[in-house]
Amino acid sequence: MSERTRKAYDQWASTYDSSPNPQIVLEFPDVLGLLAPLAGESILDAACGTGRYTAAIAERGAAVIGLDFSAEMLAVARRRMPAIEFHTADLTKPLLFLSQDFDAILCAQALKHIADLGFVMREFAKVLRPGGRVVFSVTHPGMSWDDYEMLEHPGFLLNQHADIIHHRIDDYIAALESAGLKVARLMEIPISDRIRNLLTERSYPFVVGRKQILAVRAEKPLGK
Repeated sequence: MSERTRKAYDQWASTYDSSPNPQIVLEFPDVLGLLAPLAGESILDAACGTGRYTAAIAERGAAVIGLDFSAEMLAVARRRMPAIEFHTADLTKPLLFLSQDFDAILCAQALKHIADLGFVMREFAKVLRPGGRVVFSVTHPGMSWDDYEMLEHPGFLLNQHADIIHHRIDDYIAALESAGLKVARLMEIPISDRIRNLLTERSYPFVVGRKQILAVRAEKPLGK
């Protein structure tokens, strides 16, 4: 990921958990449901940020490791969860784990910053056990932000500070297939009552029902 993007997340870290974040609020139940962490599993939270998903995975009894390229984001995560193992890592570089270490990998809202999706997916597949799963979320490629108004200004606008690459749905599918991963489920999560309290009264009727999040679960075939 670019240095500009890393600096953006470092800057955002101190207010990330307190800022209104409709992306995470909207997607969280569905993405966690796609991941379906189980007690005793080994799970990698790749691009874990301040650890919202990390905490939920650990609460379900899985052994979770968090990775992020922002030192400031990881500092927040480590303060919240000192017993969890966290590492600084850039997903555009090889993952420093043994092959077939993990039952599942989560990558939430990070792939939009990465140009070579195929490389990332091949690295995920390399450290995933046969029968394991990868779950990722991104802003839906077809999302229209016209008339989208938040009730409270978030204070930090990522698209003004970070490099964002506008991949298509087909690009994500092709990257998975290049890594030998098979799509098991694809969700297009629409704007709903989950984030109604974050949007203005004027905005909500215009935007409700729009697909805002793309979430995908892919699996590594047995014997691979």
